[in-house]
Amino acid sequence: MALTFLWTGYALCFLGGLWIVVLAWQKSILWGLGCLFFPVLQLIYVALNWKQTKSAFFLLLAGFAAFFVSGVIGK
Repeated sequence: MALTFLWTGYALCFLGGLWIVVLAWQKSILWGLGCLFFPVLQLIYVALNWKQTKSAFFLLLAGFAAFFVSGVIGK
């Protein structure tokens, strides 16, 4: 069961991060490259463009929640 939550967390984090990078790339090539190579910039991009990125950010948070649940169940 914990392994299922772990893989679900991986998938949701990957998809949420990828979605943010795609949105940043649509904004400008510099934002896209920055978010791709420096993931900390993703948080800055989300804060500056909250209306467009809130769904992707919540998907990313759901992935982290699945990681947490995996850790709690696995112990």
